[in-house]
Amino acid sequence: MDAIDAVTTEGRALADALCAEATRRTGLTDFGPVGFREPLEMLADHLESSLLSAAGREALLEDLVTALIGRLVREDEWKKNPGWRARSIDRPLIICGIPRTGTTALHKLLSVDPQFQGLDQWLTSWPKPRPPRDEWPREQGYRNAVATLEKLFEAVPELRVSHNIVADEVDECLEILRLDFIANRFPSVLIIPEYDAWFQSQDETLLYERLADTIRLIGLHDERTWLLKNPGHFGHLKELFSAFPDARVIITHRDPVKSLGSLGSVLTGPRSMFYDDPRLTQMGPLDLAYWARAKQATDAVRAERPDGQILDVDHRRFHADPMGTVRDIYDHFGITLDDAVARAMEAWLAANPADKHGAHTYRLEDYGITADEIRAQLGVG
Repeated sequence: MDAIDAVTTEGRALADALCAEATRRTGLTDFGPVGFREPLEMLADHLESSLLSAAGREALLEDLVTALIGRLVREDEWKKNPGWRARSIDRPLIICGIPRTGTTALHKLLSVDPQFQGLDQWLTSWPKPRPPRDEWPREQGYRNAVATLEKLFEAVPELRVSHNIVADEVDECLEILRLDFIANRFPSVLIIPEYDAWFQSQDETLLYERLADTIRLIGLHDERTWLLKNPGHFGHLKELFSAFPDARVIITHRDPVKSLGSLGSVLTGPRSMFYDDPRLTQMGPLDLAYWARAKQATDAVRAERPDGQILDVDHRRFHADPMGTVRDIYDHFGITLDDAVARAMEAWLAANPADKHGAHTYRLEDYGITADEIRAQLGVG
């Protein structure tokens, strides 16, 4: 990335260099609507921050180029596959909730059911109509995703314990939203107050429409029901229902003292990949404020939705009786759970215990917030 490293001026020049690198790697030039430039330039500006470590600068460079490649590929695939426009997304099942409330475990468990299709991790950074699974190892996007994840876990091995990611398993909608560079994925791991303030003032309705269009592209040849998950949809139900009016939404819940303490631990790994100073990982007050606003927004929207469209799932219930929770979900939304699928889910649970990659431990005090502050801002006893 010599061309990029030679640029040390303003964010606009850095953004130009990042785009040039993405074009060099793909041979593609159409990045789509220009609205992505402003946030990209703000993020590119951070490349010159004295806070970033040398390894962190390289990691951020690669992350931004990867997102730009995803934009290029998506625009190209939209053009090559115009039939995506006619693809409907009927009654998707969507999981959300404050992070560390069981969204990932529930998502992966439900994805065992073959009646669902999801956002395969590698396709979130290389969006195209999903090819047959036996062809994935020959796909450049799949190989890129595998290599990227190997580097990530080499740099942050503890992340595999708290939030394992696999190229050929389902992943979050957040990875699609980041292709427009307006996503909490960036301020959750980077110290960028200017971008954070700008990001939180944005209307994300159009981003959710582009998310839906990306999903139409990926599922072009697949008529199964969509199973989606993103903790960040909690706080953006208005935009979510604008893009998916008939969505069936599951909101997971857990004692916020535990969930936000766990979140701080999970995010400390990626943050340490960018910064040497451990004090910079103590961003608990910012994260707490973000999810407190998200809860307020969610409470306002859900009161307006039809009865039965949103189902609440308690983490304690899911942890104690995961299959009972699955049956509750299927019964509530009128989904059929075949006996063979139930057995496959039970086998998945046996093969994937919560401590499969080691025990996840954390201390709330390391995160810069207290239990009383969490309860007060989230309005819980």
